[in-house]
Amino acid sequence: MPFQIPENVVIGLFVAALSLWGLIKEKWFLAETRKGQKLTRWFGPARAVWVLRVIFLVGILFGLLLAGGLIRPIQWG
Repeated sequence: MPFQIPENVVIGLFVAALSLWGLIKEKWFLAETRKGQKLTRWFGPARAVWVLRVIFLVGILFGLLLAGGLIRPIQWG
């Protein structure tokens, strides 16, 4: 029997990794993407950085909780 990783662990780690990448590249995200430019228009340059950081930190937290099994997806059937 091959080693299998549960689906929620893979998805959770993927979400956490993408959120971490976004946190590292926050200046690029705000300057080069439409969503980042929209955040900058809505909140101003200084607040947009903090709003984006909070979004990505929540993404990291959610991903780690999903991977750790504290957040459980709905099981159908």
